[in-house]
Amino acid sequence: MSNRSPLIQVGQLYLNEYLNEYLIVTKNNRGQISYEGPGFRGSCEDVDFIEKFPAVNPEDVDEVEVKDLLFHCPPGTEASTGFVDE
Repeated sequence: MSNRSPLIQVGQLYLNEYLNEYLIVTKNNRGQISYEGPGFRGSCEDVDFIEKFPAVNPEDVDEVEVKDLLFHCPPGTEASTGFVDE
């Protein structure tokens, strides 16, 4: 079993380019990523997730939008920049 930290963590922000909406990671269960955004939610494998959604820096997102996205996460979660696939 690997002890390394997951690259994709709860609270990271990404962009759903198809919907032109931000999303937040709500759960990472052994590489199965769950996410939510305004009016949508979904899940996929971590490799597919990174290929599908570009990372976003929370400083580039309106504070109200960040607060709304954090509503979907466990209490105490802070927004952070998502993993960038290079």
